Amino acid sequence: MKSSATRERRFFWEPRDRGFIVSTVMKEWPDEVREVLHRADLACERTFIFTHRWDMERCETEVEFPDGIDWTYRYRGDIEWMVMLNRARYMSELGQAYWLTEDEKYVRGFISLMKDWLKQNPLTEQEVRASADRAYNVKDTWRKLDSGIRIANWLKGYHCVNVSALWRDEEEELFREAVKLHGMYLNIAYTPHDRQSNWGFLETNGLFQIALLYPELDVSEAWLDTAVKRLVEMCAVQVFEDGMHNEQCTMYHHEVLHCLFEPVWLAERNGIELPAELKRTLQRMYTASLALIQPDGRQPMLGDSDGTDIRDVLSRGAVLFGRGDLKRMGYATLDYEGIWFFGESGYDRYARIQTANPPFDSLELPQSGYAVMRTGWHPEAGYLLFDAGHMDAIRAHGHDDLLHISLFAGGREFLTDPGRYTYMEDEFRRYFKESLQHNTVGVDGATISTYLDSWKWDEVANPLDRWWSATDSFDYVQGSHDGYFRLEDPVQVRRQILFVKPDYWIVVDTCKSREPHDYTLPFHFAEGLEVRLEADGSVTAADTDKETALRIIPVLPADEKIESAWVSRHYNRKEPTVRAVFTQTGSGLTRFVSLLYPQKLREEQAPQIETIEVLDSYGQPISSDKVTAISVRRGEKREYAVFSHQGVRGYRFAGNHLTGEVLLVKEDGTGGAPQTYLVKI
Repeated sequence: MKSSATRERRFFWEPRDRGFIVSTVMKEWPDEVREVLHRADLACERTFIFTHRWDMERCETEVEFPDGIDWTYRYRGDIEWMVMLNRARYMSELGQAYWLTEDEKYVRGFISLMKDWLKQNPLTEQEVRASADRAYNVKDTWRKLDSGIRIANWLKGYHCVNVSALWRDEEEELFREAVKLHGMYLNIAYTPHDRQSNWGFLETNGLFQIALLYPELDVSEAWLDTAVKRLVEMCAVQVFEDGMHNEQCTMYHHEVLHCLFEPVWLAERNGIELPAELKRTLQRMYTASLALIQPDGRQPMLGDSDGTDIRDVLSRGAVLFGRGDLKRMGYATLDYEGIWFFGESGYDRYARIQTANPPFDSLELPQSGYAVMRTGWHPEAGYLLFDAGHMDAIRAHGHDDLLHISLFAGGREFLTDPGRYTYMEDEFRRYFKESLQHNTVGVDGATISTYLDSWKWDEVANPLDRWWSATDSFDYVQGSHDGYFRLEDPVQVRRQILFVKPDYWIVVDTCKSREPHDYTLPFHFAEGLEVRLEADGSVTAADTDKETALRIIPVLPADEKIESAWVSRHYNRKEPTVRAVFTQTGSGLTRFVSLLYPQKLREEQAPQIETIEVLDSYGQPISSDKVTAISVRRGEKREYAVFSHQGVRGYRFAGNHLTGEVLLVKEDGTGGAPQTYLVKI
């Protein structure tokens, strides 16, 4: 890394950028401007609300402190409210509000809150070193990751308010002491576990910014070298080659991405050369985000995640790396925060980037175990997410969701992950984390892994038997796990999904055991759908506004019911919804075979589905415990799909003789030769 201690440092935004930033965000993003001003107005009155899209633990209730702020206060007993208060995004927004309005009240608010916080939360180096046995978490208001976030927010606000006449030498000296104090703490407090956890990135981003922006400190060069070394180490440990963060959680994937984006962009802005691995890792993380993004522009709620719109993340990545594929799923114009980060030159650069479809539609992230099947990159695209990955490297933010699926079609979410809702140790924390609330097979009412408490699991299941293939005509994925091997009579659960592009998915769930077991197959629906059981045993979920529906058609007999459920799009908020549950009792090989068929409501006729006979190469019929074979007819079109439960074999069916484990035949109804596909050999 090359740097100069004497060079004047450039922050993300500077006074000379002010006119462009203010006029552009007011024109392009008036709603976000209003939200920022509203939260800043509240902060001036010692009232706090956490409703920014990237507030990790949202709270829409206004909490006021008319008699003075208690920085240790826990709204409804939740420590997450307290840490949100101490992360202080409102300090950044007070600075933005000052630039937007020229109202000095925001400067007074910033100064008042800064002084109050520092007065109530003193810290000495002795206290820091004495807290080593608590992994250097000195006190609740000085948790390490919150301190890294806090100082980054203070710096953003400072670079707006320090141009005010109200910002005097007294405030400047106090602020610099606060910066140095945070740097001392973040430099000392880093532990080997932080190298493995998202905490390390959130801490180190703060340390990097302090070291870079204050070269006059006699320790800044050492701190900068330390921060860069830590970033490089953490990239290797925390980010898979497929670009996904190892905690298997989209919310924290994007928090880590942001805490890598800021140092990379700040270094580039200051002409400082960083190790190439940092940019390479950041590129991979953007590609993983692109692979996972839903057609509605939001992140899937994998693990402890909210349904956050991530188009702003992709827009900023497009500017940083000049990537048209990221712009394809970003905003039409640079996002609100992106305008602050990149100013006029970045805004113009974004406008000049040619939008391009990504080089893939469907994609597997092989190290993290996620696979996405999609029909394209437009809002109406079909999209199915399959989770066959491990829970998470540190067993904290992962959910018990092996083999879960989520699904979009026709511009509507149909099958959903339930989200997270809370970190409080209560019934809802358990509800939203356990496998029973995910779209995956359950056995005897037991969960796949064993929930201990909000942050701990026992008997964590391991993914097995993963396979992926993608072509223009079909996508195929499969996975299994050992979660039910722990039962007295072990059960092997396997899920296979064949996407017959671009129309429908066939899901084959097999359960192998010696003794009888009770099996459940739930499908959790997004809220707001009209869900009903049909006379033929299928389930229809319809959105009349979009005139689109999803039919879940059981190919084999099963009992079914509709029952109530919950979904949480944001922390602290949950909405009622429903789920369809199919049940069977069986021994040996028990199967659920489901056709997931999106259609327009005006398409009244359902596809005709039937099981078909399969012969071996000698012409002998093969029993259903060894093969699942179905035909799907839609008008003149017809497809045949064969799933072998005995490995690779030669099979004769529907006038074809093919060898493989999963086979597909398409007939287009024109009388021409059928198209045959060896999906898995």
